[in-house]
Amino acid sequence: MFIDTGSIAEQVREVCAGGVDKVLELVGTTTLKDSLRCAKQRGIVCMTGIVGNKWSFDDFAPMEAIPTAVSLTTYAGESEDFMRTPLDDLVAQIAAGTLHVQVSKVFHLDEIVEAHRCMEENKAGGKIVVLT
Repeated sequence: MFIDTGSIAEQVREVCAGGVDKVLELVGTTTLKDSLRCAKQRGIVCMTGIVGNKWSFDDFAPMEAIPTAVSLTTYAGESEDFMRTPLDDLVAQIAAGTLHVQVSKVFHLDEIVEAHRCMEENKAGGKIVVLT
């Protein structure tokens, strides 16, 4: 496990010589450059989330930001992708105890601002649940 201080590439490279094969970037542009530095040559970084409150780079120089022989791709699922998610199967697995989901914070709907702040500040330490 790595403690994200805003820059984990050095920690990753200490544990995994040369970097890792694959990186799933869920925060977005605020951490993408660091995530790219975590990948080894021929590694793949897939950016699929933008929760860092920043939608674009101020200055983006691809030749500087993307290391040699590292691939950068994105995934921005559509509603059809979500509809194909086997939610009933996942709920059954959670209920049966075969799929563990670490719930760390539970909020009520009227606390949605606090829930979102907790997520943005990466203070949950697990899944955030909002009850209606």
